[in-house]
Amino acid sequence: MNMWGFTPDYFEKSEKSFVTFLEEHRTEPKKEFYIPYAVDVIVNGGEGSCEVLSTPSHWFGVTYKEDRPAVVAKFAQLVKDGVYPSPLYK
Repeated sequence: MNMWGFTPDYFEKSEKSFVTFLEEHRTEPKKEFYIPYAVDVIVNGGEGSCEVLSTPSHWFGVTYKEDRPAVVAKFAQLVKDGVYPSPLYK
């Protein structure tokens, strides 16, 4: 799992990459513009840097409906362990 944090100048810089991306892939409507691609263009172009921070946390997510039971069980365990309150949201 990745979580990105950006300074405001990222958006101006990535917009340039996005315009180029659209020009190069205008006939490919399903082509996706990924954040890592934009960051790569900025870093390799010498316009910025990227720092990777580690965390001891374990991430999980729901991609398919079949993932739901395992995720519900993980949240229940996190509540039981006192990591999250119950109810999670009020």
